[in-house]
Amino acid sequence: METLDKHFRAISKAAFSRYGHAYGEILTHWREIAGESVAAWCEPDKLSWPKTATEDAQKSGGTLVLRVAPGRALDIQYETPHLIDRVNRFFGYGAIAAIKIRQTQLSRAKSRKPDTPDASPSVELTAKLAAVADDKLKQALARLGHGALAVKSGSPQVK
Repeated sequence: METLDKHFRAISKAAFSRYGHAYGEILTHWREIAGESVAAWCEPDKLSWPKTATEDAQKSGGTLVLRVAPGRALDIQYETPHLIDRVNRFFGYGAIAAIKIRQTQLSRAKSRKPDTPDASPSVELTAKLAAVADDKLKQALARLGHGALAVKSGSPQVK
């Protein structure tokens, strides 16, 4: 039984090299190469080679351009030596010599769960607020409690 990966490489090689992605593997295996924490904030955009590199020879000394989420460029810049090492280890030779950072929105849409309040905290909150006699105070405390108990992962400082 054959895997589709072998056929995919042959078909996509021309398309990837046309847009600067000489190796499609860097796109498909980016999370494995960079690690989950780094890959959450950046993605490969382009891979360019020095003009002296020939197509037949094993290309080395390339520049990897990364798209980095706004506000995370400095974090990725600190990780640059480790990323170069990890990419080169993945390819098995010194393919990448430098990394350029483009601070822009990532092309992939982040899958985010909708903010739905959990049923058990609201039931517990309602039970605790039953002892409050003033209706306006009870409503204000309920809004405050729902806001405090809601999990909001939109802030980059949460991670």
